[in-house]
Amino acid sequence: MKKVCILTTKYPQDAGNPWLTNELAYSMRDSGVDVTVVALSWLNDDPASSVGVENGVKVIRVKLPAILYKKVLVMTALKILLFPLLAMFHIWRQVSSCDLLVANTPCVTIFGMSWFFKLRYRARTFLILWDFFPFYLKDLNVVRNRHTFNILRYLEQLMYDSFDKAGCMTRRNEEFLKENYHFKSDEKIVKLPIWAKIKAAPIVDKAAFRAKYGLPQEGVLAVYGGAMSIVQDLSNLLAVAHKSRHLNVTFVLIGSGTERERLIEEAKSRGLQNVIFLNAVPRDEYEKLLQACDIGLIFLSHKLSVPSFPSKSLDYFKLSLPVLAGLDAFTDFGPTLTEQAKAGFYAQSNNTHELARLLEKLVSDEALRSRLGKNGRLYYEVEFDVERVKTTILSTI
Repeated sequence: MKKVCILTTKYPQDAGNPWLTNELAYSMRDSGVDVTVVALSWLNDDPASSVGVENGVKVIRVKLPAILYKKVLVMTALKILLFPLLAMFHIWRQVSSCDLLVANTPCVTIFGMSWFFKLRYRARTFLILWDFFPFYLKDLNVVRNRHTFNILRYLEQLMYDSFDKAGCMTRRNEEFLKENYHFKSDEKIVKLPIWAKIKAAPIVDKAAFRAKYGLPQEGVLAVYGGAMSIVQDLSNLLAVAHKSRHLNVTFVLIGSGTERERLIEEAKSRGLQNVIFLNAVPRDEYEKLLQACDIGLIFLSHKLSVPSFPSKSLDYFKLSLPVLAGLDAFTDFGPTLTEQAKAGFYAQSNNTHELARLLEKLVSDEALRSRLGKNGRLYYEVEFDVERVKTTILSTI
């Protein structure tokens, strides 16, 4: 029996609220693989340290002392230093053998772990490359010092070199990797899109769900679900809402994040009566709430220079929602959305005039929304099945 360890900083406990890492672990479990998940509790409200079986998967949760979760630079530095050491200690005690380590970026949270698995277990190693952490911090002015940036990139380069294989979401991700990091061999890189457990969409009484959450019964609902942080720069979304006041459309923002309160105040100061903020809801409830809406919104800051593939698109595709995306100039999600999936429209996120024009096109044409939504659902079924991703990763052994 193959033995796999999945190392990640996000692994929800709630079986009804699975994330990408949960779905990958469950897929491997169902294939007869002996799976152990090592979940680093990076956020203060993440679960405490524990060892147990969750939904048929052994899960080792590792959490540091509470003082290290204070939002102070020195505490963050200590977290980065101590997390891998504490994780190695728990793994040494709890994991007797491992054939394959599967880890995801950012690598700053798992520095040295791949070498540990190679030396301790002679394991093969696979890196799921979702982002390029130092570049994100630089683009968003979180890291402004050139020397700090170079140190972070050097550490990330060391970790990239230490893995046997690296999976990139898209062609542009792979190009960015090759342009900004030195890779020993192209054979180390494989295409690995984000994934989902392919399921039927829930059947929902739209009127009842709209009533439950105080949403308008009439008109089109354009929904944004997910994090509200500087990465998304959702002031652009509010600008589109301002330009769309004459349309029969309401913008629904669901979720939490560091920018949420500021965005609520901005919406009030703009006098936006067509914007509603809702708190985050459990996963199964969230999908039903999306089903009561008509258009899925995606926003990324136009300042980003790192190509990415927004995971919330899978929710919209799954539920047959047409997508309107405000993006940066470097991601190839836009062409994927319009040319491959044929499931929506996009423009650069600070081009709010064009986004408002595209939104009006969607709002005014129900048949167009239906056609684009069906295209997205088909693309979801063909391209994002977790079973394909699992097979690609396990071939590393």
